[in-house]
Amino acid sequence: MEYVEKELNINGLKPNKGHMALVELEKMGILKAVITQNIDDLHQVSGNKNVLELHGSLKRWYCLGCGRTADRNFSCECGGIVRPDVTLYGENLNQAIVNEAIHQLEQADTLIVAGTSLTVYPAAYYLRYFRGKNLVIINDMDTQYDGEASLVIKDNFSYIMDKAVEELKNSNMEKH
Repeated sequence: MEYVEKELNINGLKPNKGHMALVELEKMGILKAVITQNIDDLHQVSGNKNVLELHGSLKRWYCLGCGRTADRNFSCECGGIVRPDVTLYGENLNQAIVNEAIHQLEQADTLIVAGTSLTVYPAAYYLRYFRGKNLVIINDMDTQYDGEASLVIKDNFSYIMDKAVEELKNSNMEKH
């Protein structure tokens, strides 16, 4: 696990303005779920409550021998191999999380897809479950789904979401 400790070290990472904007949207009752491929736990650190981690998290570890879990790498008394709770290439995604993600996509009226090329499968495939009217893609590069989107914004997600939440708050204040 030296590779994970050295190359995938998430210690010291902090949520950015985009993460914090999603928290605000959740508090406003606008955001129902965050479906992420990230394994850094930053959505939870920032304060989001309903986070579906398709690829797991480096913040959770478990023993392949006995199933013991911890929030960091550990040596298990049973002598089993300990690994992070992340999905590696070739492994299946957690079906319960996939099912909940699909449910959330089917219920959503608006879907914001951000910071992904939409080329990693099977996650990119899940867009087909979205039945809502507003597909918004915020990315700094083209994606294969841009033509299907209601709105495509070619810019930095953190910057755009921070400004969008600021505008929402201002418009709500003006109404009251």
